[in-house]
Amino acid sequence: MISTVLFAGCEPEVACGVDGRILGVGAAARPAAGRKAEIVRLSGTAWPGLTDSHIHLEGLADRNLTADLTGARSQAEALARVKEWAKSTPKDGWVVGSGWYNDAWSDPAFPTGPRLDQAAGGRPAYLRRKDGHSAWVSSAALRAAGIDRTTEDPPGGNIDRDAKGEPSGILRETAMHLVSRILPAPTDADEDGAMAQVLSDLAR
Repeated sequence: MISTVLFAGCEPEVACGVDGRILGVGAAARPAAGRKAEIVRLSGTAWPGLTDSHIHLEGLADRNLTADLTGARSQAEALARVKEWAKSTPKDGWVVGSGWYNDAWSDPAFPTGPRLDQAAGGRPAYLRRKDGHSAWVSSAALRAAGIDRTTEDPPGGNIDRDAKGEPSGILRETAMHLVSRILPAPTDADEDGAMAQVLSDLAR
């Protein structure tokens, strides 16, 4: 079928398809349809748009490579998930995760590094808060980034500190980059696998 009313953006386009599958749009439609294709002119009919609704697909795929703390109802539950994830992480690897949200916990105080140190098994850990504006990091992560009591807050960010002036394990805003910039990059194979999984999930 060729339609002159499939919208791609704000302009009407030609599309071709067979058995419910779109084969081509715009200039690619007629060659894909072939000379024997039936042409259907829909005369002003509008179809629902096939559009990306701003879903941050790469970010969604990346979640398959990290510990998912979304929906954890307490610090203890979040730490239990970290501990489980760490079991499959090499001793010299990083524990990376996201989704924790202390405002939803029975004790909404921001967490600190020492309990995370235990859950991560002494590994460097970097856990991004649900809103993306803070990170919970382990002592090993602070050491790897060279962050200690003498480290100044970067412009636009804060290193939370305990009563003794030591970094507590919470980095806010631009201070997050002090650790995130040294996170090991996933391999191409890992990224390909994560993207394949999320595309499969979305296609259900």
